Amino acid sequence: MDKNNYENSGQESTGEPGNSGSKTKSSLEHGAEAFGNAEQTVSDARDKTSEKVGETYDKAKNYIHDNPGKTLLVTLGIGVGIGLLLGGSTHRTRIGRLAQPVVHALSDIALAYFR
Repeated sequence: MDKNNYENSGQESTGEPGNSGSKTKSSLEHGAEAFGNAEQTVSDARDKTSEKVGETYDKAKNYIHDNPGKTLLVTLGIGVGIGLLLGGSTHRTRIGRLAQPVVHALSDIALAYFR
């Protein structure tokens, strides 16, 4: 009988670490599954973003090809506006006070053309 009690108690103590081991394994499996799901979600978001950026780039490229004159004027205006803004920020002159409304007007024009 003593021998049976010893064997039974040995099995019980072996079972307890097995249970915590299975809990740990379950936690690890759950963590791995969550990581896999997060990785898939990020991958899908990256693919969708890449696709949308490619579409927008193609639209802009086609617009530039179809309307070279408008594009040239808009980019020239933006360049002049940025130049005035940067030049006006270092020196507070009359040009500096005029630069901000010019930049706003040019950005409004650019937005109207690209919509």
